[in-house]
Amino acid sequence: MRWSRVFVAQANRSWIHRSLQVFRETEAASEEPEERQRPVPSEQAEEEKGLRYSGLVSEKPTSERLRGAGETRPSDAGGSPDPDGGQRAASQHRLPARSPWLTAIQQVLPVYTATHVLYFLLSYIAFLFPGDSSSTKGPVLLAMINSWNHWDSSHFITIAMHGYSNWWRTAFFPLYPLLIRLTNYLADNPVLAGLVISNLAGFGALVMLHRLIAEDFDEELAGRTVLYYATFPMAFFLAAAYSESLFMLLALLCFYAIRQGYWWQAALWGGLASLTRVTALPLLVPFVYEYLRQHQFRLGQFRLDALGILGIPSGLGLFAGYCFLRFHDPLAFSHAESVWQRSLQPPWFAVSATLAALVQDSSHLDFITIHRVSDLVLLTGMLVLVALLFVGPWRLRGSIALSYTSYTAVAFIFFLVVPAQGRYPTMSLPRYCLALFPAFLVLARLGRGESFRLHYLIISGGLLTFTALQFLIGQWAG
Repeated sequence: MRWSRVFVAQANRSWIHRSLQVFRETEAASEEPEERQRPVPSEQAEEEKGLRYSGLVSEKPTSERLRGAGETRPSDAGGSPDPDGGQRAASQHRLPARSPWLTAIQQVLPVYTATHVLYFLLSYIAFLFPGDSSSTKGPVLLAMINSWNHWDSSHFITIAMHGYSNWWRTAFFPLYPLLIRLTNYLADNPVLAGLVISNLAGFGALVMLHRLIAEDFDEELAGRTVLYYATFPMAFFLAAAYSESLFMLLALLCFYAIRQGYWWQAALWGGLASLTRVTALPLLVPFVYEYLRQHQFRLGQFRLDALGILGIPSGLGLFAGYCFLRFHDPLAFSHAESVWQRSLQPPWFAVSATLAALVQDSSHLDFITIHRVSDLVLLTGMLVLVALLFVGPWRLRGSIALSYTSYTAVAFIFFLVVPAQGRYPTMSLPRYCLALFPAFLVLARLGRGESFRLHYLIISGGLLTFTALQFLIGQWAG
């Protein structure tokens, strides 16, 4: 009995000693700094963190980076999204809360500011060159504003102030002149009103382009796309009193709404785009494909919002109705193209006719020939980029690729089949290439390297300066 009591006493003391030791360890652990309680990150996580800080890896979650490389979201692949996926992603990735639209504005603003400082300087320097001297009258700033009033600008301003007094001016669609008319009540100068509209719309178009590419791919690619697009030799038309920037803003809004599945918004923006330019009709193609894809290609899942597709050509339909009431010809806007010697031709006509004209010309240094060569180079480059959308290592992949590729191919053919006749078949065609924004996405994927970026910016920036000066002195319509 004595030995049993001794054994029990020793066991009790041992148990009490272990309990006190565990209690002290727990209390000490609770007093450690917060950093020591965090799990040690893996080597891969540490490597990605370092790459993010060096700018080599996007700060987006892994799922979004994979989507940028060709992977898709569950909704893009036709599956059902995980209802808890957003909460898990939010808990796993504690990134600073910042609006993606604010990010897009911050990325676009330096490019927009730099190009517009260039346009402002060119507006002043242009008076050193021989050209239209009518814009030199009056105060300097007013003369600089009037130096942008050439070619199509004068037609838009005439329509804004006096309406469609001539049937052939229906070649210029009504939304942009209508906005000039409304803005002129504040500006009291129709040229200034047109420039204000174009430049605001141009900024909005660049922001929308960045947001669209960042949403479907990644922000780094979006930044390069905006840079290459804004320095394209024809990009100064986004700042001129032309309808290009307004059309691009509306077309990109429509395309973005299509990608997000906002069908009624797509109908609204598409209808306004077709009230600006007839080249809005190719937006019907991505609408059809995206609606089918996002509804798993099942007719049983179609809803009333499928009728949103009718909104895209609605602007064109309204204008056709006006043309019928005003000139008894619902297709007056199409027939008016004959005034500019445009007619329906095969897609290769403009290039083949330009090559034939270059062979026949005795001099290769006259004004028209030089512009033929420059237009031919730009069109050939654009054709290569469009082809690279479909083939090659830089092609678009994934379920969303067809939205971009189909729109680009249809839009490219759309304006190639209506070239000009006579000595200058490629007239305005490089300017129309501004609508082919997915081609600049391929250019951005192709031009990741610093060497490519340097060469592109120097060459394209030089051509941009030259073409803008030619326009400002009234020597070239684009």
